[in-house]
Amino acid sequence: MVLKEASADQSTIEIIGNNSKRLMGGPTQPADTKVNTGGLRRVLKYEPNDLTVSVEAGMPFADLQALLAKNRQMVALDPAFFAKATVGGVIATNSSGPMRRSYGTARDQVIGMKFVTLAGKQISSGGMVVKNVAGLDMGKLMIGSFGTLAVITSVNFRVHPMPEQTHTFVFSFNDLDQLLEKRNSILYSVLRPMALDIISPPAATRLGLRGHVLAMRAGGSPKVLARYDRELQGATRITGAEDTIFWTQIREFPGDFLRRQPNGVVLRVSTKIGDLAALLRLVSGACICRAASGVSYVYLSSWQGVAALWQAAADNGWSAVVEFSPPETRASKELWLLGSSKESAEAFAMMKKVKQMFDPDLLLNRSRLYGRI
Repeated sequence: MVLKEASADQSTIEIIGNNSKRLMGGPTQPADTKVNTGGLRRVLKYEPNDLTVSVEAGMPFADLQALLAKNRQMVALDPAFFAKATVGGVIATNSSGPMRRSYGTARDQVIGMKFVTLAGKQISSGGMVVKNVAGLDMGKLMIGSFGTLAVITSVNFRVHPMPEQTHTFVFSFNDLDQLLEKRNSILYSVLRPMALDIISPPAATRLGLRGHVLAMRAGGSPKVLARYDRELQGATRITGAEDTIFWTQIREFPGDFLRRQPNGVVLRVSTKIGDLAALLRLVSGACICRAASGVSYVYLSSWQGVAALWQAAADNGWSAVVEFSPPETRASKELWLLGSSKESAEAFAMMKKVKQMFDPDLLLNRSRLYGRI
């Protein structure tokens, strides 16, 4: 009713959960009405044998993972700000982490959801089965929408078994080309790691390592992990609690950086896998790359370092997004470079049409999404 009444009055609306993603996207313009989903915390349905779970959007993501861990299960997402994030926030920002190498992003984990439109209607999309019938899944539009289309009230996830064990294999190189050669040998081998990240020297130093670092995480039975041991001779192996701590540090690197650098900017650059070398040679500071997908996170101490990377992205056809930055930066700077291709222009035109369909009067979370729509 709140949304319907606000819409009827042409009142602007801000939607928040636990506000852990407040440094992402465009800054929300002042609103007449604030909707907080933090009270929606129930587990609606959990079927361990069917590998599905349905929870309300305000449930802390850490609580959801703790619930599933009792059955050695998990939602295969590892977003930054893990301890404070809500389920709705993770989905609305399409957040993911190192595990996207093997499990994909939120769009691969969400099998259904419910959301409320400005007309006050609750829409159900998808269901509680991993494979749904083909057709338009309106819930997918909510993923990454930053609350600009509707209010997510509950989310249904596919659930994965937790690996029996996990081991991490770390390679350190003085030369970037050597690292990329090793990355390619793993990428095109029979090995199927959970995570495969490139860590630049300044970022490696924060993790207690040196040089250009390639970190790979593998999961499975002792027999499977023994295969990795044989294939990855020369790597430093990390196991047990140290393995968990290592990947927690990588997952939470953005928060750690922003605490140390309040004026810092985290730039997400998406390239072809073959272009990672060109990007890394442009970066003098900390950078962590999802080495199998071409998604890189560049850590800059201020906005001053953005211009050169922005230009390189434009010249090479890469997309670049300011993932995190201070409020004053987000209010005054262009935060998205989607490329100059015809496909990018068509994609943005479609986004505006979708926004018009759900929120024709531009009332919801104004300016949070691409192009400040």
